Amino acid sequence: MAASILSHVVSDLCIGKPAVRVLPPSTPIAAALATLRAGADPFVFVDAAPPDAKKTAVLSVVKVSVAEILCYVCGDGGNLSDPAAALGRPVSVLTAVVGDHGVTRQVDPQTSLLDAIDALLANNSHSLVVPLHARARKKHHHVSAGYCVLTQQDIVRHLFGSISLFSPVAALSVSSLGLVRRDDVHAVHVDDDALDAIPLLRRSIGQGTAVAVVADDDALVGEICPGVLGSCDDVESVSAAFATLSAGDAMTYIDCYFSPPEFLLRSIRAELTGKGLHAMCDLMDAAYTTDVGALSSSSTSSDEECLPLAPARRARKMSSGSFRWRSTEDVAACHAESSLVAVMAQALAHRVGHVWVVDELSGALVGVVSCADVLAVLRDHLRPE
Repeated sequence: MAASILSHVVSDLCIGKPAVRVLPPSTPIAAALATLRAGADPFVFVDAAPPDAKKTAVLSVVKVSVAEILCYVCGDGGNLSDPAAALGRPVSVLTAVVGDHGVTRQVDPQTSLLDAIDALLANNSHSLVVPLHARARKKHHHVSAGYCVLTQQDIVRHLFGSISLFSPVAALSVSSLGLVRRDDVHAVHVDDDALDAIPLLRRSIGQGTAVAVVADDDALVGEICPGVLGSCDDVESVSAAFATLSAGDAMTYIDCYFSPPEFLLRSIRAELTGKGLHAMCDLMDAAYTTDVGALSSSSTSSDEECLPLAPARRARKMSSGSFRWRSTEDVAACHAESSLVAVMAQALAHRVGHVWVVDELSGALVGVVSCADVLAVLRDHLRPE
């Protein structure tokens, strides 16, 4: 019944995918940020192969995005006190805390789709590295020379195109399939300090989810999502926001990132000064001064008086060709009785690896469905008898 899918290999899913970028572990974090700002992807990769594996052709990398850098800067009080020094350290300090579960490993282009799913689930990994041109493969390896990334979401999207093959499983509720995880929900109250979300954000990155933001009675009001943070490439100002604001106000800052309101910036500056984080305040001011200078150079003299305190940033285009930013309140959510196919559609529409589960009557957060668990159910359905 699923012979067509069983015959698929990972190279079938890599058609049209761009080559990803890799950085040596000695690259300063600030340089990695510059690469993120200049590139079309919301992440870069760092070579994670041990020294004794350098002569092999098998690639092993760790994904680094704005979210990982934010967790590093905000996760240590010393880094907040001297962010310039933190950003000057090698990017290897970010990969060191990831562990084996965060490593993205290489698979052969002719690996079957089922074996690729097994590799993802067995290693608790969110993605795989696939050589784009196997015939031109050389003994040394560089991701930028011809490797692409295949994520869990890519495979779910591919399987969704043949969803009729998964009947009747696709029509069953996520609760009946045991997909609603209640113990793995990471959530903060809207009035909690945004810094309280940082350790939860680090865990959610490892699990491919996000940090839910809830109001009273656990009503879901939004999320702090690694994918959305990927559009906020000015880590200095975002770190300042997390160091001073509540979780709810941090959501507002992220939503207004491309043109933050003056009152919010003044509040951040006042809190930074009050906490003695003068270096962070100076770094934030320097970032906005650069933006003002760039904006004023293209403005007429009559416009100079009207320059905003925080000029609107320019949205980056992602490799998909479309802008990936979305509101922190625009979350993927379902009910426990929602069907598997409906949950898959929600995740794919929001380009996330999770869907929150809320109570149908109260709107309270009760659990989360992860992309990895969805893949496991689909894999069991395809397993040859």
